[in-house]
Amino acid sequence: MAIYPFKDEGEIKTTKIAAIIGAISAYIQEEEKAKAAALGATHRPEVNPWQLFGRQELMRTRTQWQVRKARR
Repeated sequence: MAIYPFKDEGEIKTTKIAAIIGAISAYIQEEEKAKAAALGATHRPEVNPWQLFGRQELMRTRTQWQVRKARR
């Protein structure tokens, strides 16, 4: 006589598999929600290429100025 309330071992296997699949899918959904929340929380402003170029030019001229000053 079986201790389990299931009819046979095949039914036990299918219910275990269904429980495992359900747990894995719930875990994956929670991970996706957490990832979406993390991406939404870190809002970065869009980079303007002209601003970036301007900053690079300022740093380049500053570096050249420092090199000329150090050679004297």
